[in-house]
Amino acid sequence: MALLSFENVSKSISDGSRSVPVLADVSFDIDPGEYVGLWGGRRSGKSTLLRLAYGVELPDAGRIAFDGEDMTRMSVNERAHLRRRGGIARALADWSPTTRRRVVDHVALPLISCGLSFNDAEVAARRTLRRVGAEEVQDWSTDRLNLSERIRVELARALVRDPRLLLVDEPARLTSQSEARELYALLRSLGRDRELTVVIASEQSNALEGAPRVLTIGNGRVRSSDSRRKVLPFRRAGAEPPGS
Repeated sequence: MALLSFENVSKSISDGSRSVPVLADVSFDIDPGEYVGLWGGRRSGKSTLLRLAYGVELPDAGRIAFDGEDMTRMSVNERAHLRRRGGIARALADWSPTTRRRVVDHVALPLISCGLSFNDAEVAARRTLRRVGAEEVQDWSTDRLNLSERIRVELARALVRDPRLLLVDEPARLTSQSEARELYALLRSLGRDRELTVVIASEQSNALEGAPRVLTIGNGRVRSSDSRRKVLPFRRAGAEPPGS
């Protein structure tokens, strides 16, 4: 059974007085343990698709299921409970600290909020920070972190509860090339974890290198490069899809 399933999903956003279609009749399945890239240009709908998959937005039409449970029929609180219980996590590259706290405390907070003791949560947070290569900053204040470090810390916070599905949005848009390469290598290593399903959305094709399957988004539609059907990518001026 698919871990994440979109069935005939459509979504529009309001742009002043008009409604703008973002996704139109989108269907795809992602199986447990898959490492999937989502490629498309800016304003192609990548972030909207991830928000729908995370359950913080609902589609205008269609069905979205996580592990067989229909999220489109759930309340806000039920979807939040499903994320905590079923294990959906999201990492955003544009995270910026709004309060000063130790990095390890920031990463441990989701576990503490679920009732884990402070000591046990801190042990798990330090272990997860090592997993993403951020152990050197674990006792720093969050306001000292540069962008690359913030992305790793955000990944650690997303991973600390051992999710089954990790959604990553534009992981290295503003980092240097060398930092981006290191981050992409880290994401590929996470993709080799068979207990974790990873979906990475980016307009940078090199961010998706190593993904066995790439979904291409554009014009409100999604096409898949999986082995079940051969498809042509959507193209835009000045951009090439992964593997081109």
